[in-house]
This record gives sequence, C-alpha cells and structure tokens, in this order.
Amino acid sequence: MQPSPPVDPGGKGEPGKDRKISNRRELLRYAGLSSEVLASVGISVFLGIKADKWLKLSFPVFSLSLPLLVIISLIVRLVKESSRKKDGK
Repeated sequence: MQPSPPVDPGGKGEPGKDRKISNRRELLRYAGLSSEVLASVGISVFLGIKADKWLKLSFPVFSLSLPLLVIISLIVRLVKESSRKKDGK
C-alpha cells in the first residue's frame, strides 16, 4: 500500500493545475474552431464548384462567392464570441 499524498491545508491544490486546465480548454477551443473553419470553407468551395458546373457558368461565380460569404460570417461570429466576457456574459 502506498502512502497517501499530503493534504493541502489551504485547499488550493497543486500550483499551476488550474492554469494547465485553462490552457487545455483554450487549446481545444481553438482546435475546434480551426477545424470548423477548414470544414466550412472546404464544403463551400465544393458546393460552389458543383453549382457552377450545374448552371454551366463560364466564370466561377459561386466558387468565389460562397467561400467568401462563409469566411465573412465566421469572422463575424468569432468577433462576437471573443467580445463576450470570460464569465459567460
């Protein structure tokens, strides 16, 4: 049987543990955001190409405009999310 770890009388826990958890949450948050951006732009390019071929357009209107609209909407959403306070308000 191993000895139990010493009890922290202050109840503060391991120093830096909260910071590690916070860093992991931020990493996961930004990793999720980047994969969402890649998937959204990729799908919009694919749909734009398909729409241009279906409509038989000589200039790739949808291939250019759909990804642009997706990127603009993602930037607007990112600004709204990052302008919130950290306490969730």
